[in-house]
Amino acid sequence: MDKAQKLTPDLPSKGERKLVRIQKSPIFQALFERPTGLRLTLGGMVTQGGFAVGPEYNRPDLLNGEMQFKVGAKASARGYQLYQARLRFPHVANDKVFIEMYTAHRNFPQINYYGPGPNSARTGRTNFRYEDTTFDGAVALIPVRHMRVGVTGGYVRANVGPGTSNRFASTEDVFSPAQTPGIDRQSNFMRYGPTIGYDYRDRPDDPHRGGNYQASYIYYDDRKLDTGNHKKFVAEAQQYIPFFNEKRVIALRGRTELSYRNPNQVIPFYLQPTLGGSDDLRGFRPFRFYDNNLLVLNAEYRWEVFTGFDMAVFADRGKVFNRHTQLNFKGLEKSYGFGLRISSRTAVVTRIDVGFSREGFQLWFKFGNVF
Repeated sequence: MDKAQKLTPDLPSKGERKLVRIQKSPIFQALFERPTGLRLTLGGMVTQGGFAVGPEYNRPDLLNGEMQFKVGAKASARGYQLYQARLRFPHVANDKVFIEMYTAHRNFPQINYYGPGPNSARTGRTNFRYEDTTFDGAVALIPVRHMRVGVTGGYVRANVGPGTSNRFASTEDVFSPAQTPGIDRQSNFMRYGPTIGYDYRDRPDDPHRGGNYQASYIYYDDRKLDTGNHKKFVAEAQQYIPFFNEKRVIALRGRTELSYRNPNQVIPFYLQPTLGGSDDLRGFRPFRFYDNNLLVLNAEYRWEVFTGFDMAVFADRGKVFNRHTQLNFKGLEKSYGFGLRISSRTAVVTRIDVGFSREGFQLWFKFGNVF
């Protein structure tokens, strides 16, 4: 009886109180909680691009929510640039049709390249500049809740140039066009094909339950050189398994990209899937592996330490391979590690991951969730 009378409320820790104050601060609200209007955005640049910042104008409420518009620009101290605009009509025909248009220009001056294939050498690091301008649109039907079935089409203009790093050789000085197709000449591509998806996650930017399943089959039509015609099948599955009142989550992801070359054609290296970095094999450097095909598997155990602060342990597996018939679980590269996440009410705002592999360890500081 005496013990019961001495019970006190479970008060938040000092760290939890400090994090709550940060989340309620005007700066945090302006950066991560403000839904409309002009705001400052952080991160979102390609891995290895450095800390990026820039303005964004977001209006998801136009025409009473029938039209959504977003435009923004970002740049980093390393000279990486990203400009993008998106227009959506999410509720056409009584929520049965979804229409989206997107354009972007990217200028990345120091993208890593180690050579083709899964056996490229860690010591063979080079760098190249990659620029592209893309125009894409999509129309999807929504036959049942959570499902979209549609088509996508677009145009991409690509350019590859000498890398600007003073520490590593430029890619074209080390690798020949025979080893690295497209290093000497780049083309413009039309791309189009069907897509299908079923997404029933509870919160897309910080899911605790549900799943997300997406697949597309896209034809790349070389409009300039007529040497890089190919098709690409991309599929990704995500599943989130909660327990302990959703304070614990097992997050699983599998992704594959399979390429099918037309006769006597090649796949330009700058359109090949890559592996390594903050979003797949977190124990390897960014863009560590290139080839025509990819398989990656991720598993995370996430738990809430207190409101707005989670921790995670993870294991990553993956490989690149030359022929799509080599899709199997043999020869997978491995990485593992741990991380922490700081969240707003609906999204992961910041994550820090430490990944380990046979090539050492990597530390990642990113804005947004891994998947």
